[in-house]
Amino acid sequence: MKRLGAASAGALLLASACVYYNALYNAERLLREGDEHRLAGRDSLAQTRYGDVVRKAAMGFREEPEGEWADEALLLMGRAYLRLGELREGRAALEQAARRAGSDEVRRAAELHLGAAMVIAGDVDGGTLLLNRAIRDLPPGALRAEGHLWRGRALLSAGRSDLGWWDLDQAAGERSVRLDAALSRVLFAIRLDERARAREGMHRILGYGEAGARVDTVVALARGAAAAWGPAVAASMLAGADTARWSPTPRGRILLTRALFVREAGDSARAEELIRRVADGLGPAAADARLDLAAWQLARARDLLEARSALPILLPGLESEEVARRVADVQETIDLAEDGLAEPLAWFAAAEVARDRLAAPMLARGLFLAYADAVPSDPWVAKALLAALDLSADEGDRAWLRGRLEGRGDSPYVLAAQGEPALGLETLEEELARRLDRVRIR
Repeated sequence: MKRLGAASAGALLLASACVYYNALYNAERLLREGDEHRLAGRDSLAQTRYGDVVRKAAMGFREEPEGEWADEALLLMGRAYLRLGELREGRAALEQAARRAGSDEVRRAAELHLGAAMVIAGDVDGGTLLLNRAIRDLPPGALRAEGHLWRGRALLSAGRSDLGWWDLDQAAGERSVRLDAALSRVLFAIRLDERARAREGMHRILGYGEAGARVDTVVALARGAAAAWGPAVAASMLAGADTARWSPTPRGRILLTRALFVREAGDSARAEELIRRVADGLGPAAADARLDLAAWQLARARDLLEARSALPILLPGLESEEVARRVADVQETIDLAEDGLAEPLAWFAAAEVARDRLAAPMLARGLFLAYADAVPSDPWVAKALLAALDLSADEGDRAWLRGRLEGRGDSPYVLAAQGEPALGLETLEEELARRLDRVRIR
């Protein structure tokens, strides 16, 4: 019986060790999956996996807090906590892992991530010291590259740019962190006013297939460059967007961003050429491109014919709710303007849609004036003329409209615009709202 009991105890110990090992193995696998999701831009899935890592590793640690793999469990927990942004919990786990490390490998990894946590928390000097030691002792590979990435960021933050750039160069050679290194290069180059490095970093980003998943970050960096150096520089930094090895949606998004920079820089013709390439495609980026093209057309439209030309641009993208709404707004403006031949107040209604929903100021101005000319005795003509005045950029036009308003000095609308008491204004507004509602449902 004693021998049987000893055998049973040994079996239980072996089973317990297997459970512990399996928990750690699964936690390591989940950490890798989380990192893959993060690189692919699937942030919510990455966060879920990192949370699973913490639970799996914590379960293993609780099973045997003094066991052979306790240090590795703590290390996994610390790394996952860092990726979740939970610095206090991450530092606590990593400090324990470093103290209890049963091997140099675990100790170096714990110190490296602890150094990264300190850098994130703002302790650049203390974090850099730990990173120095870990990088010195680690063999080449992903972990050492991650150390170079964090140390590069720390040194650049501290103003030690030459060493910081060198670290980012070292990190760039490892696929697991090369994109983060390139993004950091652009970010710090903008902060430190180094255009050549920013251009180089963006060129690298556009050459990485995995960068398409981080298109929001890339667009934000490009906008930062535009704010620092102007839209022409930002557009030139994105010159490689046409050949980026990304999927169609993110590539369309970055091409659209470049086109907008080109337009801001003053080359409207080139911008329209670029944006039409995106509009000819499919998906959300194409819908956004069509909306932008239509917006440009409507912004310069002077009459209904020019406004109508926005419809062929928009109609291929009707699967997008926003495009469908814009088509409906354009069609409503056209329909109301046609109704104005029989009921001039419909021109007033069309003008409000053109101004408020289509951002078509010149078209709206013309429609307000069409109403004012058709029924000069209506009490709302003064309101239409004031609206046309607000929409007029040319000082000659504004002077002409002010002249037309001079004869309407007793209008409640004119009095209100001058900051004077306007008796009867509320009654006029209520009656106008009722009449416009009737016009719109015809």
